[in-house]
Amino acid sequence: MNQAIKALKKLPIERSQSEHHVINKLLKGVHSLNSQLGLQELKQISTITTVETWDRGQIIFAHNGFYLVLKGSVKPFNHETLREDQTVSTIATGGSFGSCEPVNAAEGSDIVQCVLTLETCEILKISRSGYEKLKKDILARDHEVKAALIQGCQLYLHWPKLSINHLVDGMQLKTFPANQVLVKEGKICSFVAFIARGECNILQDARSLIKSVDTKSCRVRSVVVGKLGPKQSFGEVSILLDQPSPCTVITATEVHGGIIQPECVKGLDSVTTALILQTAQPVCGKLSEEEVMKEFLTQERMKKWELEKRKILSAALFYNGVQPGRGKWTFNRGPRGKTEKSNKSI
Repeated sequence: MNQAIKALKKLPIERSQSEHHVINKLLKGVHSLNSQLGLQELKQISTITTVETWDRGQIIFAHNGFYLVLKGSVKPFNHETLREDQTVSTIATGGSFGSCEPVNAAEGSDIVQCVLTLETCEILKISRSGYEKLKKDILARDHEVKAALIQGCQLYLHWPKLSINHLVDGMQLKTFPANQVLVKEGKICSFVAFIARGECNILQDARSLIKSVDTKSCRVRSVVVGKLGPKQSFGEVSILLDQPSPCTVITATEVHGGIIQPECVKGLDSVTTALILQTAQPVCGKLSEEEVMKEFLTQERMKKWELEKRKILSAALFYNGVQPGRGKWTFNRGPRGKTEKSNKSI
C-alpha cells in the first residue's frame, strides 16, 4: 500500500512502468471499481489516477469521480441537512465512494456522494472527466486497429471509409488456439473472420478405398487443399447467401484477428451488403472428386517418401554407431555390429 501511495503522489506522466504496475495491482483488488470498468480501461486506469490529502473535518463532494480511501477514514455526510448520515457506516481504509460514471436518480441512493473526513486522509481519485477521455481514447484505438485489419485485406483495400466503419462497429477482436475448427465442410460459417496473424489450413474430404481380404470399405480422409493467412478473410459469401462452406477451415497456428457475427453481417445496409458480395470470394471452390483424389494421392506419396527418408537416415546413423536420443557416440559400427575393441583384439 505504501509503495502504491508513493507512486500515486507523482504525476501520471512521471511514473515508471513498474509504478503503473503497482497501482494497477492495487486497483484490481477494488471490487467497487472493477464492476464499473472494462478490461482495457482497468489496464490503463493508472494513467489518470491521482492522490489527494485531506485534513480532518473536511467535506468531500464525490459527484465528479471515484474515490478510494488509502489512509484514514471518512463518514457519509448529508450535504442538504449538514449532518452525518447515520444510516451508512464509516468508510475506512480500502473503502470507496463516488462513481466513474454519472449517477442517475435510481442509483444515487446506493452510492455515497458526500463524506466528512474523520482524520487526516490519503484518498485516491479518478476524475470523471479523465475517465471519459480515457474511454474515448480506448475506443478510438480499438476502431483504428479494426479498420486497419479490414483494409489490410486486399479485397477491402479500396472500400469507402463509411462502409469500413459499418464492419468495424460489429467486429470483435479474438484469438484462436492452434488446431481449432473454425468452419466445417457442408455447414454455414458461424462468423466472418479477418486474419491479422497466424495461419489456417483449408481441407476437403476425400474418400479412400481400404481393401481387405473379404470386403471393401470406404473411409473419409481430409486433404489439405489450401491455406489462409494474414490479410485474408472468409465467411462473407456463406453467411449472406446461406451457402454451406465447400471446405473445412482449421487453425494451423495460433490465429489473431477479428470476427463479425452473422446477425451483424445480415443487419448491414444494402450498399455495404452489395459491396461485400461484389468483392468477397468463397474460401475455395469445390474441387472435383478427381482433383481431390489426385491431391490426396500426392500427399500420401509425400508421406511415404518422408517415411523412407527417415528409415534411410536411421539406418545410416545406426551403421555409424550413432544412437539418436542418447546424445553420445557408441562403438557399435559396421553391418555386423563389430566394435573397435573386438577389431583390435583380432
